[in-house]
Amino acid sequence: MEQQSRRERKKEETRRRILEASFKLFVEQGFENTTIDQIAEEADIGKGTFYNYFPTKEAVLFEFMEDIGRRRGEKIWADIISLRETRQRLSKAFATLSSWFEEYPELARAYTMDRINTLIKTPASYKINHLELFLAEIIRLGQEIGDIRDDITPSKLVGYLMGITLIQFCHWFERGAGPGLHKLCMQGVDFFLIGALSTEDSYNTVSQEVK
Repeated sequence: MEQQSRRERKKEETRRRILEASFKLFVEQGFENTTIDQIAEEADIGKGTFYNYFPTKEAVLFEFMEDIGRRRGEKIWADIISLRETRQRLSKAFATLSSWFEEYPELARAYTMDRINTLIKTPASYKINHLELFLAEIIRLGQEIGDIRDDITPSKLVGYLMGITLIQFCHWFERGAGPGLHKLCMQGVDFFLIGALSTEDSYNTVSQEVK
């Protein structure tokens, strides 16, 4: 058991070195300009070892983003729960995401485009990320307190929300990926919430306005 534990620790250390080396190179020279050979050299491992852990550099970026998303989400979760309304909770979640995206716009672009391409080309291999898991829980809580409709599952509602949000990300990239992403995200959130109203009266009111 002790031998196995040491082996697992070594594997985790190697994985962490790959992630840290990749992020360093992605930031210094850009995602597109970084090669797997460079990552392996920076991490002080063989190229074959890299492939033992990750099939592509996109997979490295996904795992790095997952790690960031998980740690940041756990850090702000207590604050999110303390808020009373779903919109406030969604705003807090997207504010955290926006700040990271605005700090590293090229990585945000590469990550977003890879997610879109995977969803279009190989939807069966699309992995739910931690942001989507956090959003599903926020929506579920919204259904419990009655400000989100409960005739649609949280996972499906997250799909609708992420579809709208991806469009807003694309607008942000088109504008040069500067400040203002949170505002764009919240425009998408507000559009989403119109269709996620919990009461039949509110839904009918919106339907009449649309007509």
